[in-house]
Amino acid sequence: MAQISIQELTVKNMYACLNLKLAEDQVARIAPNVYSIAESKVHSNFTPYAIHLDDEVIGFVITEYDPDEIEERKHWIPRFMIDVSYQRKGYGKEAMQQVIDMLNKNDDCHYIGLSTEPDNYSALRFYESLGFINTGELLEESETILLLKVSR
Repeated sequence: MAQISIQELTVKNMYACLNLKLAEDQVARIAPNVYSIAESKVHSNFTPYAIHLDDEVIGFVITEYDPDEIEERKHWIPRFMIDVSYQRKGYGKEAMQQVIDMLNKNDDCHYIGLSTEPDNYSALRFYESLGFINTGELLEESETILLLKVSR
């Protein structure tokens, strides 16, 4: 059976991340991976990862850790994407659960936050299916904030 894994971004898997594609209706909603990778090199709180299905790169994710933030904002997932050809097969859900589990290993992780556009109903349903709660708060960019309270 094929295995999903979250792996550190390296020169070897970075180019595969750059070639990942979104569905047509997602292109304007998610920053291009090239932008996200560049951003992770200047934001010391960002850590980029490639999402693998066995040896193949099928997605990309960035986590953010800010030790100086309030409890609900220390751990964040600013970017998450799965290549269009691997969407709706359960891989995104498994990958996101692994990211949640990875962040939850930190002693100071009590919440994990992320955001999406308020009218991105498929993303909202996806994140809510994983236990994230829509807070009704908006980020500066007018994105809805969702929080997951993690259990210890």
